[in-house]
Amino acid sequence: MMNFNTNPEPIINTRLDEMLKSTLPALGIDLGGTKIGACLVSNNRLINEPKQYKTPKGSDNILEQLYKIIEEYKVDNLMAGVGIATAGIVDTASGSVIDSTFNLTGWAGTNIKNYLESKTMLPIYVENDGNAAAYGEFKAKGSIDNLNTIVITLGTGIGGGIILNGNIFHGSNFAAGEVGHLKINFDNKRLCTCGHFDCWEAYGSGPGLVQTTKELLNEITASQSVLYANKNDLTTTHIIKAFENNDLIAKRAFELWHHHLSVGLVTIAQILNPKTFIISGGMSNFVNYPLLKEMVIDKALATVSRDLEIHQSGLGIHAGIIGAGQIALDTILAKS
Repeated sequence: MMNFNTNPEPIINTRLDEMLKSTLPALGIDLGGTKIGACLVSNNRLINEPKQYKTPKGSDNILEQLYKIIEEYKVDNLMAGVGIATAGIVDTASGSVIDSTFNLTGWAGTNIKNYLESKTMLPIYVENDGNAAAYGEFKAKGSIDNLNTIVITLGTGIGGGIILNGNIFHGSNFAAGEVGHLKINFDNKRLCTCGHFDCWEAYGSGPGLVQTTKELLNEITASQSVLYANKNDLTTTHIIKAFENNDLIAKRAFELWHHHLSVGLVTIAQILNPKTFIISGGMSNFVNYPLLKEMVIDKALATVSRDLEIHQSGLGIHAGIIGAGQIALDTILAKS
């Protein structure tokens, strides 16, 4: 006797659910200390114009702002879910911030996922901003030959995200990728924002370049560099302008800055042997990539540096948004 399915609706709903999950975009949100970026993401790219919002003070206010952003997008869009990239160390399983940054005071201990899922009724995925940016760069590049990719963010600090065998590497306590706090000196010369001395960030960041230049200016007279006049209030803008005008101290400072960058990259390369380094952040615009690669090759083992790629980000400031949104999409599809 032939058996008939007298209730086909669950099958139809399952197929419809799978179809919707595979076609709907996700909302990608990049939470920073001063601003929040948001945009719909699909197929590793932005699908509308990104919006920007001011980051409020206090964890409760930040959560409320994130909720308002999601609700704003829900008015005119169907979404599969939401991916949020945030500064700080994130427990991706629970969606909680384990340890925060000085840019987001009181953010540690906040369970972003639970709060937003209960209010929006959407699946929420939370990731460290460096990891999200790395995932965005990796996915957007779409190359099977670059399964081992490391993204380094250069700005007022140094951040990182590690992609190994095509997946984000989180480490035992979700703290992998804190590359800015590698030690590149042992003489307690420079205090880092983390409270320790001689981290890579203290040398290779924008403020690191400024400190290097100040040390050079201590050895000269006012007639030897235009930068001497700004010695006490020196900024990266002063140094870049002087460099463009062939100031010798500025040129030497940039050479040392590249040396400091190369030391950190070599340390990472010797341990993880990546195929590609992608450099992002505001200071990435001032990197001499052929020079940096030459310095890395000179310092690294030949096997490690063979065919190593070092280039600037192709996604720029949108890497975190794209990565966060795509993490949500890929996780949802993997569960379906």
